[in-house]
Amino acid sequence: MRIEIIYPEIANLLGEHGTQQLLRECFKDEEIIWTHYPELPQFFTNDVDFVYMGGMTEHSQELVLELWRPHADQFRSQIDKGLCGFFAGNSLDLLGRNIIHEEGRTIQALGLYPFDTYCNQFDRINEIVTGDFRDFELMGYRSQFTSHKGDSSAYPFIEVKNGSGMNPSVQTEGIAEKNFFASSLTGPFLILNPEFTKWLFSLFAYEGELPFEADLMAAAKLRREDLSRHFDKKVLKKKK
Repeated sequence: MRIEIIYPEIANLLGEHGTQQLLRECFKDEEIIWTHYPELPQFFTNDVDFVYMGGMTEHSQELVLELWRPHADQFRSQIDKGLCGFFAGNSLDLLGRNIIHEEGRTIQALGLYPFDTYCNQFDRINEIVTGDFRDFELMGYRSQFTSHKGDSSAYPFIEVKNGSGMNPSVQTEGIAEKNFFASSLTGPFLILNPEFTKWLFSLFAYEGELPFEADLMAAAKLRREDLSRHFDKKVLKKKK
């Protein structure tokens, strides 16, 4: 198996060092490709079983887009062919049409999906988000000053139950197309949701266990129980 981790030195915000460690431990007997900036990702032109990228600063987003724009068609082609991957945090923003800042400055993104990212640094959202994908109960943390407008629910990933979606008018979060997933939720997401992560890895025929799997599963179960009690209380308060 070939696992590609993109720009680990700059795409590592909001806990994503943890995801890098998870992948390193899980696939230590496989080929892990650590692609460092400004190298182009290998998955653009070579076969890779799984590709991962974490969140980054806004300046890093611009640098990455400058490098990747000429290769957007290659990225699209790989998704169409069934590329398995997960983009976390604001690496999701790279995949839309534009990133638009509050002062009006617009940065062209890759145009792979029909949404635009709007930034307002004075309107940050911090919340817990829970929702469903297939039979999985998922959760993550939203800490961002962006929203995604346009047809942001065209390729829905998570059906949100508690918290906000990609913008106030939709109750879906992230992108799911074939075997490729992206979510602005943090956590790190793949560690917080081990059942989903194990299923995701099975898409490219990984049959082993996650590192510390029993502990990850037990912690996820406890979080779900705690969150269920918390959100049930909020519903009761509203009814009163």
